[in-house]
Amino acid sequence: MTTKRTKACPQCGYSSDNAPLRVPLPKARIDNFLHTNDFFTEDEGNIFRSFIGNGQSKLNHLEARIISVKALRAELEGAKAELVKALSGQKTILNPMRRMPEELLVEIFLHGAGIYTDPGEYFPSAGHSLDLGSPPWTYSRVCRRWKETAMRTPRVWTRVKIDAKRREFSLAKSMRGDDRLPLGLSLLSGYLGRSAALPLTVYLDMPEFSIFSSSNLDDHALYAISVLMSSHSRRWESLFLGRGRVFDQINTVFSDSFPLLKMLRIREDSDMSTAPAVDIPAPNLKSWVTIGKAGLTQVNTTLSVKLYNQITDYSISNFSCEAVSRMSPLLPRLRRLVVRELKLRSSWSFFLISSGCFPGLQDLVVEQSDPGALNVLQPFFNSITCPALTSLSIIAHDSLKSVIQDFEKRSAFNLGYLDITGHTRILEGSLQNTAALKTLVLRDIGKTSSLSVASVFSYLGSTTVSLGPGSSLGSPFPALHRLELHSCSTPVLMEYDTMEALFLCVSSRLNSSSHGNSVSPLEVFITAPDGQARKMLNHPRLGELRSLGIKVDIVAL
Repeated sequence: MTTKRTKACPQCGYSSDNAPLRVPLPKARIDNFLHTNDFFTEDEGNIFRSFIGNGQSKLNHLEARIISVKALRAELEGAKAELVKALSGQKTILNPMRRMPEELLVEIFLHGAGIYTDPGEYFPSAGHSLDLGSPPWTYSRVCRRWKETAMRTPRVWTRVKIDAKRREFSLAKSMRGDDRLPLGLSLLSGYLGRSAALPLTVYLDMPEFSIFSSSNLDDHALYAISVLMSSHSRRWESLFLGRGRVFDQINTVFSDSFPLLKMLRIREDSDMSTAPAVDIPAPNLKSWVTIGKAGLTQVNTTLSVKLYNQITDYSISNFSCEAVSRMSPLLPRLRRLVVRELKLRSSWSFFLISSGCFPGLQDLVVEQSDPGALNVLQPFFNSITCPALTSLSIIAHDSLKSVIQDFEKRSAFNLGYLDITGHTRILEGSLQNTAALKTLVLRDIGKTSSLSVASVFSYLGSTTVSLGPGSSLGSPFPALHRLELHSCSTPVLMEYDTMEALFLCVSSRLNSSSHGNSVSPLEVFITAPDGQARKMLNHPRLGELRSLGIKVDIVAL
């Protein structure tokens, strides 16, 4: 019976019949010949000669197969690369970005361009508006659809930051030979044009220039920029000035009115020889922000009497306490005052601070990050009186208990809103007139054992607190409607049962005679580390609190 032979592969030459060529002698005999000079027998010699002949033929066949396999592998590698490229292309075509609705793409553009960010936080870190590598310019360089969407969205182009020191405003030769024009003027004109007729939020930082100079090319460039910007001044809604001296140029060049201008922010120069005066027709200007530098004891920028009388919201940062008290007679209609990072000129200067009364002030915000906040805030609070105050926010890291007690006693205000950090110790009986308080916000809770959630709920759940002069004892803040607790990222008491304590606090306040059997608070907002937040969300007391009609929101840090 004959054995059926298998056909060899036409591409690589493989066949199951092509078994490896085997040496017919035992391995030990072969090793002996390789390591000695022993003579082989005649039969063994014939075997070796036959193996060499057959092996050479087999070797030639294997080399031919290797060449075929290499060619086949190259062909397969090429096919693989082509398929990978095709798959990548198809996946790109199916990218969800292609199917993204235009309104969602517009929202992404608006966020990227800082439209939803407070301008005071956005402008210091934002790129120059004429930097082609920053939003919103970059949106037009991705693809045709993105470019068309950006061009159809004027709101994306309403944040304008002009810093004349940047290279985009360097001088470059124009098409007319020796004449030179700012390179950025064409970009600025296009940028402003894309915003259509929408209100603008503008940041300007330009050095002083003289419009009477005929030889200084930089002065001509700055004047051209100012003129171009002034042509859109009727659309300015907020104006941020990188230096106070800019208003000297504005008063010189900008002759138009500012009908939409609502907010003016000025960064004071420490080397101003003369105080810049702001006297512009801006009937809707209500908010004014002043940012100082080290060594400044007074606000150098002055407004016209008419503008002073319009301001209802004023913010001052990095100035001395004296600078704040001096503003009280200048701003008769002030309703909101924000004071940040006050400076004390010397250890004895607080004796020289004149007192100031803000008769119509309703909202006071104080932020002091220095560890020794008491040294600065005590003379500040001792120098002001706010009889109409209804909202008080203090972010500080020092005890201000006695300071706020004196402030309240002197001003005789009745707060409806209180926002404080736990370090201030204001919560613990500092305020006497608490009957009208409806919103209480506590921050940095849990940073130390004395500022824990336990101490907060223990105080709020007590029934032996004086509610004001001539009032009976009861739970603090009887009209409390909303309570916010913002824990620090690493609270001391990680295992404290917040939901149980909140339930017991609400129950105690519900049974207090000062509440008339009404639930207080009705809204509770808590931020806590992720682990604690998850436990609160799964706590059985959460359902019981909500069954009482209390809205409880918990957000994980």
